[in-house]
Amino acid sequence: MTYILDASGLINGFYSKKTLNIMTSSTVAEIKDIKTELLLDELLNQNLLKIMDVSYSDDKEFMDALVGSGDIMRLSSTDKDIVSLALKLKRKGDDITVITDDYSMQNALKLLGINFKSVLTKGINDTIKWQRICKGCRKEYPSDSKIEECEVCGSPIITKRLNAHTNY
Repeated sequence: MTYILDASGLINGFYSKKTLNIMTSSTVAEIKDIKTELLLDELLNQNLLKIMDVSYSDDKEFMDALVGSGDIMRLSSTDKDIVSLALKLKRKGDDITVITDDYSMQNALKLLGINFKSVLTKGINDTIKWQRICKGCRKEYPSDSKIEECEVCGSPIITKRLNAHTNY
């Protein structure tokens, strides 16, 4: 078992003394409080935590899943780093669990078949798809579209939650 931690996981005190813990360098950069920085240094010194990075921009399965679900627009670049790293390690055959309370990240992980665990929240049961649509004429836009104003009627583009799916 390997745990990939997001910042909230470590901030809330989650780590394993029995298995490897991994964080991305972008996740480490999110840690600002002294208590968590001290814990981070301690885990690194004891070889209980490893820092790993991966590039997700050329990963077709990753991008297709995030664009298809609409999570591409909801996840930060750090979140994408974590999900991409988890997918890479899963492909290698590693037993991976991502520690996160972020619902959008959990949604993407569930769609990719990657285990996750919450620290402070219940976590998600159902996956959600998001769609960008025009508030006025209802024209649909791709989930990775950066357009803010409809090219047809000029109304704002909004993000709409589509039906939840339980058996992904």
